[in-house]
Amino acid sequence: MLLRFNRTPSATSLLHTSVTSLYYSHPFSTSPPPAPDAADRTRLLNSIRAVETTATAAAAVDFFHRMLTLVPFPCIQDFNLFFGLVAKSHHHATAISLIKTLHSLSESADVCTLNIFINCLCHLHQTTSGFAVLGLMTKTGVEPTLVTFNTIVNGLCIEGDMDRALWLVEKMETLGYQCNARTYGELVNGLCKIGDTSGAMECLRKMVERNLEPNVVVYNAILDGLCKKGLVNEAFALFREMGVTVEPNVVSYNCLIQGLCGGFEGWREGVVLFNEMVVEKGIAPDVQTFSILVDGFCKEGLVSWAENVMGYMIRTGVEPNVVTYNSLIGGHCLRNWMEEAMRVFRLMFSEGERCLPSVVTYNLLIHGWCRVKEVDKAMSLMGEMVGIGLDPDVVTWTILIGGFCEVRKPLAAKELFFNMKKHGQVPSLHTCAVVLDGLFKCWLDCEAVSLFTAMEKSGLDLDIVIYNIMLDGMCKAGKLDDARKLLSGVVDKGLKIDTYTYNIMIKGLCKEGLLDDAEEMLNKMEENGYQPNKNSYNVFMQGLLRKYDISRSRKYLQIMKDKGFRVDAGTTEFIVRYLSANKGDNAFQEMLLT
Repeated sequence: MLLRFNRTPSATSLLHTSVTSLYYSHPFSTSPPPAPDAADRTRLLNSIRAVETTATAAAAVDFFHRMLTLVPFPCIQDFNLFFGLVAKSHHHATAISLIKTLHSLSESADVCTLNIFINCLCHLHQTTSGFAVLGLMTKTGVEPTLVTFNTIVNGLCIEGDMDRALWLVEKMETLGYQCNARTYGELVNGLCKIGDTSGAMECLRKMVERNLEPNVVVYNAILDGLCKKGLVNEAFALFREMGVTVEPNVVSYNCLIQGLCGGFEGWREGVVLFNEMVVEKGIAPDVQTFSILVDGFCKEGLVSWAENVMGYMIRTGVEPNVVTYNSLIGGHCLRNWMEEAMRVFRLMFSEGERCLPSVVTYNLLIHGWCRVKEVDKAMSLMGEMVGIGLDPDVVTWTILIGGFCEVRKPLAAKELFFNMKKHGQVPSLHTCAVVLDGLFKCWLDCEAVSLFTAMEKSGLDLDIVIYNIMLDGMCKAGKLDDARKLLSGVVDKGLKIDTYTYNIMIKGLCKEGLLDDAEEMLNKMEENGYQPNKNSYNVFMQGLLRKYDISRSRKYLQIMKDKGFRVDAGTTEFIVRYLSANKGDNAFQEMLLT
């Protein structure tokens, strides 16, 4: 009989009948309960095993309380089987609560119960509490098993706490526990997630040394980690090595194809590998394989090839998913082929409920329309996405704000900035940067300063990028004194000024003819541990030449040459003007030619 954790009356009565009919004792009987025969216990175990993993937490609690009423009382192994199923249903908090309830009834938990308890804690990112349970086990005389330690190691890996995970593995071995393939598999996965592929490779070597055969999942984790770091050659070497003992699967090939498609013209090798997988190995590509190829072709501008891949995948019976469609839409948008992008977008709706667009889909299209300065169509799409129940995210709003700034409608952008907050979206620092930059570029410096003041008062944690935009805008608007005051405030706040900040101020000072102050700022850069770059010197050189300060121009031209910096187009223009007016300055000409 199939039991379902379901709150419907019929299911509840079925649950009651199935469980309570296994054992029976009259509530007022004083006679000892009958011992269950083998058939009774088999029926109980079958009832527990038949519980579906799609069960609700409430139904799990009901089932548990019915187990508590059974006579004779189920043994701890029966409860462990049930707790394990609840945990597999991802009702980890419920499983913890039920185990605690059983313990409060003075029922002794065994090592299996406590392993389930620790596993649930780890899945809830409470691995520290899992350590506490481990300590309790040793105090109460319950001997931890390798499963106990592996569970905690896995929890630490999930939380990215690899230092403690590696420490625990070392501790296990000093206590006499031999790490198995699962231990190393968890370590490999955890190390790859934090980008430590060297550590993962070391674990792999240890597995081989100890005759613990790594499976394809372990190899795939490392392949994925290597490819994400751009170490495609190393990934290929490992791939060929694994082929000696372990058959690669579609995930293995997907990792490598993804890694190849991320490099310049890597799609060529990606196609070769795809053909090897399909033709030589007979491995069927999945939706991820095709999506990777579509994305790779689109990023290279080969959108027609991407269209062909999608056509092929449909013919082979693999349905494109939202990622596939998004890649193709993004490819069309990158080339400003918005009508084609909209055609692909409409295809998603023709697929019915199978592949509805996501927020990312709309963001791609909205960004595309903004790129071609069709902000009205972009706004229309935002209205459409709201109409189908998708909430625009901070990226959506930021794209639109940037779009209105690009078409010289900064006040509309500012209005959108305030509207997004009304719709429950907190502007990101990038959003703030976009709207402030847009206002300054349209010479609405008063509006920008007013909005910046409101941002500061609202408690936004503004970074140096925002302050650089403000400093640049103020300097360009001729408000050098305001810029200096703001710079002083930045220092007082403890924000780290960067090279770009110094270059902005040097340019602003040069524009106002304050060359001594600009030179002092240039020197202060080095005093504060920042090396002036070619932009720093070119900006200052232009200021010197603008004021015909030839003596210092020669000095800094020599400094630039000594540092290996070239004059840029702007500086060259000033030099040409000076030499045209002063053809007899042979020394300056010689400096340029040597």
